[in-house]
Amino acid sequence: MKKAKKQVKPVKKVAAKATKAVVLKKKIAVKGKATKKIKAKPVKAAKSKTTAVKKAPASQATILGSVLGAIKKSKNGVAIGKIKEKTGLEQRQLSNALYKLSRNGKIKAKERGIYVAK
Repeated sequence: MKKAKKQVKPVKKVAAKATKAVVLKKKIAVKGKATKKIKAKPVKAAKSKTTAVKKAPASQATILGSVLGAIKKSKNGVAIGKIKEKTGLEQRQLSNALYKLSRNGKIKAKERGIYVAK
């Protein structure tokens, strides 16, 4: 049986800083001929993508904002079921949002399950 030859992994070249032109000099030995010097092309700096930080619009971007917006639209108060319909939130998310808004003083409970904005 013949033995399989080991595969040689290619060597990765590590470039210097991208802001400087990188010049690599390699000597290539050719049988019976003199050695040559090869210059590599300069490496261009990669353009960085900078994205502007976007601020959230008024108060509708967050869960708390959407719940507060739904409560502010009603003058006489709104029930939990209606808030759930308008916002499309799960029960757990809605109850957490109502707790945080009441703790921060943004809303208050008019009756059990009915909330109004302050």
